[in-house]
Amino acid sequence: MIFGEKYYGMLKKLSPWRQSLFSLVLAQRQYPNYALWCEVNEVKGGAKAYQKTLNTLWEFHKDKFNTIDLEKVLDEFEPYLLDDEKNDLSVGDLFSLDATLSLSSSILAIIMHEGEEAEMASRASLSGVIRQIEQSSDCEYTDEELREMESVDNEVNFQIELYELLEKSKREPSLVDKLYKLSLNGGVSNIGLSLE
Repeated sequence: MIFGEKYYGMLKKLSPWRQSLFSLVLAQRQYPNYALWCEVNEVKGGAKAYQKTLNTLWEFHKDKFNTIDLEKVLDEFEPYLLDDEKNDLSVGDLFSLDATLSLSSSILAIIMHEGEEAEMASRASLSGVIRQIEQSSDCEYTDEELREMESVDNEVNFQIELYELLEKSKREPSLVDKLYKLSLNGGVSNIGLSLE
């Protein structure tokens, strides 16, 4: 296991708004993966709906006295979710699923909060990185071998930096601005894709 149970235990202890923001940063960073999947699969309006959902969530967190109905936001995005019951999912489909899992985790952390939303987003983002490595080399690796790889190391460091920033910060607009900037990651997704 690349992230040990201790790390996931710490994520579970984060308050709902922190878990939501943790998931939101990872979802924003995975936007290029979802947008390119929509383009390849001709999912009309999908990338726009994903971006609109991201924007609404950033707005939700920027103003803690907002009146945004997150259940409605989730319902509006639901038609663009891939059916994960399909048997013949491509690698691209799985990257799309990872992105939407992180995005829905950001909403569910607030409206349901079972305490595992940040962990779900964390696992989704990391599994995408691992899938990219294994797909490009056509090999399977042990956790120890994966941990030595630069892209996995970058993902682990990104998530730890994000956790530490959230864990010690107060809920205020300046934190949301800082997290938004971090989430853009220079326009490059967790698996190295860019829309440029």
